[in-house]
Amino acid sequence: MNLREIIMDSIKFPISDTRKFLIFCALIIIMSLSTVLPSYGVKNDTLTLVLSIVTLIVTFVVLGYCIDVIKSGTDGADTLPDFDYVKQFVLGIKALILDIIYFIIPAVIVIIIASASGLFSSFTEIVYISIDAIANETTNMTMILEAVPKSTMNTFTNALGITIIAAIILFIIFSFLSFTALVRFAKTGSGTEGLRFREILRDISKVGVIKIIVTLIVIYIIALIFSVIIGLIGLIPYVGVFIGIFVGIPFVILYLYRAIGLLYADA
Repeated sequence: MNLREIIMDSIKFPISDTRKFLIFCALIIIMSLSTVLPSYGVKNDTLTLVLSIVTLIVTFVVLGYCIDVIKSGTDGADTLPDFDYVKQFVLGIKALILDIIYFIIPAVIVIIIASASGLFSSFTEIVYISIDAIANETTNMTMILEAVPKSTMNTFTNALGITIIAAIILFIIFSFLSFTALVRFAKTGSGTEGLRFREILRDISKVGVIKIIVTLIVIYIIALIFSVIIGLIGLIPYVGVFIGIFVGIPFVILYLYRAIGLLYADA
């Protein structure tokens, strides 16, 4: 599918089945109760605990349903998938574990780079020197920084720059891998499929790196526009917040996951 077809299909998809869309909206409402009710002054320790547990369970169901939405895109299904709460709860847990793995790998690499480049050691030295300066009643920030040896400050700034650049590059790379891994997982339901890096790279190559980049940028820009509209709707007295959060946000979530599924339909 080309970009225009992906966008148009994804926008229409959330309302392809009104009943299922309303069920999804209801799940989002239930998932939000633990944060919404306290803001209205409803405070009870037992209720808070129960709502927190319910929120956790429903969050996994919602995430699992989003995985099924991705699968609907790769399979070319025209309507929202059916609800299977137990299956989708399990899918949600697996998807979260997969995301954590793809977050941990670049995080560990960045920590190693930061350590090897001297970021931690130079930062620690700067902190100790600053504490000593403050203990000697030096309150001027310029004077505190002047107390830090130039070599230490140069090491810190260079290491910080290297670490930030490495973090950005790794974030982009692992974002590609994570999206593709999620799609492979959605297709098979197997978490191990989301860790087969050779197949993941093959899928990325098959879809096309440029197409993936351009499509992701466009769908997220459109999602941002929808979010602005939701924010404006939220300004309507009384009902605006509920319409925006409990209808608008579910729509955007389904739109995004459908677009991701369609993007990788040819992989």
